[in-house]
Amino acid sequence: MKRLAFAGLLAVLLPVAAHADAIDDNTLCYDALNSGHDKNAVDYCTKAISSGQLVKDDLVAALINRGVAFRNLGNSKLAVADYTAALKETPRDGMIYANRSNALRDIGDFERALEDGNKAIEFAPRRSQSYFVRGAAYDALNRLESARKDYMQALTLEPSNRDYQDRILAIDNKLARQRNNQR
Repeated sequence: MKRLAFAGLLAVLLPVAAHADAIDDNTLCYDALNSGHDKNAVDYCTKAISSGQLVKDDLVAALINRGVAFRNLGNSKLAVADYTAALKETPRDGMIYANRSNALRDIGDFERALEDGNKAIEFAPRRSQSYFVRGAAYDALNRLESARKDYMQALTLEPSNRDYQDRILAIDNKLARQRNNQR
């Protein structure tokens, strides 16, 4: 009887221990990503994701973090795949659309980057990064007036952001060159 009770207890504790290991790996992934150890982040996130033990929110976090690490390592195609998997779990997350827009732009898929920029704004309209990524997609498509408008909206939401200010100046310079070339 004791042996049967122990086996029952073990059957209950093993999944809990596996889940704890997955959570630990997910935490290690996050820590590695934040300390600039992107390869380690990919390894820990992959281990956590592959465990099958993560609940939805933890799985989404692991996919996003691994996507960021992949992009930092120069593998934006794998980042797109992770962001796409995360969006299957939480399809109304503007931040994930913004991340995927950046990765799509990296691989030259500017039209899809623009679509994701639109979704980022739809689901996170008060987030400056939503407008910034759509502006960057417009910029890549050489739709400079639209890019400038989105960069201005991003700057309105986050007035002290130097990146936004720099992008607006760069767009203004491109527009001035275009006007000069048309004369």
